[in-house]
Amino acid sequence: MKKLFTTFIVLIPMMIVMAQPPRGDWDNDDRKNMKTMNIWKLTEELELTEEQAEKFFPKFRSHQDKMEKIRNEGKESLKPIFETLKDGKDVSDKDLDAALKKFEKLEREKVDNQIAFVKSLEGTLTNTQRAKLMLVPHKMRREAKDNIKKHKKSQNRRYKRDRW
Repeated sequence: MKKLFTTFIVLIPMMIVMAQPPRGDWDNDDRKNMKTMNIWKLTEELELTEEQAEKFFPKFRSHQDKMEKIRNEGKESLKPIFETLKDGKDVSDKDLDAALKKFEKLEREKVDNQIAFVKSLEGTLTNTQRAKLMLVPHKMRREAKDNIKKHKKSQNRRYKRDRW
Protein backbone atom coordinates (compact mmCIF):
# COMPACT_ATOMS: atom_id res chain seq x y z
CA MET A 1 0.00 0.00 0.00
CA LYS A 2 2.82 2.38 0.91
CA LYS A 3 4.62 1.59 -2.33
CA LEU A 4 1.42 2.18 -4.31
CA PHE A 5 0.84 5.49 -2.54
CA THR A 6 4.42 6.61 -3.24
CA THR A 7 4.08 5.57 -6.85
CA PHE A 8 0.95 7.68 -7.29
CA ILE A 9 2.55 10.68 -5.62
CA VAL A 10 5.45 10.54 -8.02
CA LEU A 11 3.52 9.53 -11.12
CA ILE A 12 1.01 12.38 -10.99
CA PRO A 13 3.66 15.14 -11.36
CA MET A 14 5.42 13.06 -13.99
CA MET A 15 2.19 12.68 -15.96
CA ILE A 16 1.56 16.41 -15.71
CA VAL A 17 5.03 17.10 -17.06
CA MET A 18 4.52 14.66 -19.91
CA ALA A 19 1.15 16.20 -20.78
CA GLN A 20 2.75 19.58 -21.42
CA PRO A 21 3.60 20.49 -25.00
CA PRO A 22 7.30 20.35 -25.80
CA ARG A 23 9.10 23.63 -25.33
CA GLY A 24 10.24 23.53 -28.92
CA ASP A 25 6.76 24.68 -29.91
CA TRP A 26 7.37 28.07 -28.37
CA ASP A 27 8.75 30.82 -30.50
CA ASN A 28 12.20 31.96 -29.34
CA ASP A 29 10.98 35.54 -29.24
CA ASP A 30 8.19 34.54 -26.85
CA ARG A 31 10.69 32.84 -24.58
CA LYS A 32 12.99 35.87 -24.61
CA ASN A 33 10.08 38.20 -23.91
CA MET A 34 8.99 36.03 -21.00
CA LYS A 35 12.50 35.99 -19.53
CA THR A 36 12.77 39.75 -19.92
CA MET A 37 9.40 40.21 -18.25
CA ASN A 38 10.45 37.93 -15.38
CA ILE A 39 13.67 39.90 -14.84
CA TRP A 40 11.78 43.18 -14.90
CA LYS A 41 9.21 41.84 -12.41
CA LEU A 42 11.95 40.41 -10.19
CA THR A 43 13.84 43.73 -10.16
CA GLU A 44 10.63 45.53 -9.25
CA GLU A 45 9.65 43.06 -6.49
CA LEU A 46 13.08 43.01 -4.86
CA GLU A 47 13.55 46.79 -5.23
CA LEU A 48 17.14 46.29 -6.35
CA THR A 49 19.63 49.13 -6.46
CA GLU A 50 21.99 49.38 -9.42
CA GLU A 51 24.87 48.01 -7.34
CA GLN A 52 22.78 45.09 -6.14
CA ALA A 53 21.54 44.37 -9.67
CA GLU A 54 25.11 44.28 -11.02
CA LYS A 55 26.04 41.64 -8.46
CA PHE A 56 22.73 39.77 -8.40
CA PHE A 57 21.93 39.11 -12.06
CA PRO A 58 25.13 37.24 -13.03
CA LYS A 59 24.50 34.89 -10.08
CA PHE A 60 20.82 34.68 -11.02
CA ARG A 61 21.60 33.75 -14.64
CA SER A 62 24.05 31.10 -13.51
CA HIS A 63 21.41 29.68 -11.16
CA GLN A 64 18.79 29.73 -13.93
CA ASP A 65 21.17 27.83 -16.23
CA LYS A 66 21.69 25.15 -13.56
CA MET A 67 17.95 24.82 -13.03
CA GLU A 68 17.35 24.57 -16.78
CA LYS A 69 19.98 21.83 -16.99
CA ILE A 70 18.22 19.89 -14.22
CA ARG A 71 14.82 20.31 -15.94
CA ASN A 72 16.27 19.03 -19.22
CA GLU A 73 17.84 16.08 -17.42
CA GLY A 74 14.42 15.30 -15.93
CA LYS A 75 12.81 15.35 -19.35
CA GLU A 76 15.48 13.04 -20.72
CA SER A 77 15.03 10.61 -17.85
CA LEU A 78 11.29 10.38 -18.57
CA LYS A 79 11.71 9.69 -22.30
CA PRO A 80 11.89 5.87 -21.96
CA ILE A 81 8.66 5.82 -19.95
CA PHE A 82 7.01 8.25 -22.35
CA GLU A 83 7.99 6.11 -25.34
CA THR A 84 6.74 2.95 -23.61
CA LEU A 85 3.38 4.57 -22.84
CA LYS A 86 3.21 6.06 -26.34
CA ASP A 87 3.61 2.58 -27.81
CA GLY A 88 0.73 1.38 -25.63
CA LYS A 89 2.88 -0.94 -23.55
CA ASP A 90 2.96 -1.35 -19.78
CA VAL A 91 5.83 0.25 -17.89
CA SER A 92 8.02 -2.32 -16.17
CA ASP A 93 8.81 -2.17 -12.46
CA LYS A 94 12.48 -1.73 -13.29
CA ASP A 95 11.84 1.29 -15.54
CA LEU A 96 9.45 2.86 -13.06
CA ASP A 97 11.85 2.38 -10.13
CA ALA A 98 14.70 3.88 -12.15
CA ALA A 99 12.54 6.86 -13.10
CA LEU A 100 11.43 7.34 -9.50
CA LYS A 101 15.01 7.31 -8.25
CA LYS A 102 16.08 9.78 -10.92
CA PHE A 103 13.07 12.00 -10.20
CA GLU A 104 13.84 11.99 -6.47
CA LYS A 105 17.51 12.80 -7.11
CA LEU A 106 16.65 15.70 -9.41
CA GLU A 107 14.05 17.15 -7.04
CA ARG A 108 16.58 17.08 -4.20
CA GLU A 109 19.14 18.69 -6.47
CA LYS A 110 16.67 21.46 -7.36
CA VAL A 111 15.95 22.20 -3.71
CA ASP A 112 19.63 22.09 -2.75
CA ASN A 113 20.50 24.48 -5.60
CA GLN A 114 17.73 26.86 -4.61
CA ILE A 115 18.89 26.93 -0.97
CA ALA A 116 22.54 27.37 -1.95
CA PHE A 117 21.59 30.21 -4.32
CA VAL A 118 19.66 32.13 -1.68
CA LYS A 119 22.48 31.62 0.84
CA SER A 120 25.06 32.79 -1.70
CA LEU A 121 23.29 36.15 -1.92
CA GLU A 122 23.97 36.98 1.73
CA GLY A 123 26.30 39.92 1.02
CA THR A 124 24.48 41.00 -2.12
CA LEU A 125 20.85 41.27 -0.94
CA THR A 126 19.29 42.15 2.38
CA ASN A 127 17.48 39.47 4.35
CA THR A 128 14.14 41.00 3.35
CA GLN A 129 15.12 40.88 -0.32
CA ARG A 130 16.27 37.28 -0.01
CA ALA A 131 12.98 36.36 1.65
CA LYS A 132 11.08 38.11 -1.16
CA LEU A 133 13.22 36.24 -3.70
CA MET A 134 12.04 32.97 -2.24
CA LEU A 135 8.40 34.07 -2.52
CA VAL A 136 8.51 35.77 -5.94
CA PRO A 137 7.99 32.59 -8.06
CA HIS A 138 4.88 31.68 -6.07
CA LYS A 139 3.54 35.21 -6.35
CA MET A 140 4.18 35.33 -10.09
CA ARG A 141 2.44 31.98 -10.63
CA ARG A 142 -0.57 33.13 -8.59
CA GLU A 143 -0.77 36.38 -10.58
CA ALA A 144 -0.54 34.45 -13.86
CA LYS A 145 -3.36 32.11 -12.75
CA ASP A 146 -5.50 35.09 -11.75
CA ASN A 147 -4.87 36.75 -15.11
CA ILE A 148 -5.83 33.56 -16.93
CA LYS A 149 -9.05 33.32 -14.91
CA LYS A 150 -9.91 36.96 -15.69
CA HIS A 151 -9.19 36.37 -19.35
CA LYS A 152 -11.38 33.28 -19.45
CA LYS A 153 -14.22 35.12 -17.72
CA SER A 154 -14.02 37.97 -20.19
CA GLN A 155 -14.01 35.50 -23.08
CA ASN A 156 -17.06 33.73 -21.66
CA ARG A 157 -18.94 37.01 -21.30
CA ARG A 158 -18.00 38.02 -24.82
CA TYR A 159 -19.08 34.61 -26.15
CA LYS A 160 -22.45 34.82 -24.38
CA ARG A 161 -22.95 38.38 -25.55
CA ASP A 162 -22.20 37.50 -29.18
CA ARG A 163 -24.51 34.51 -29.21
CA TRP A 164 -27.61 36.67 -29.57
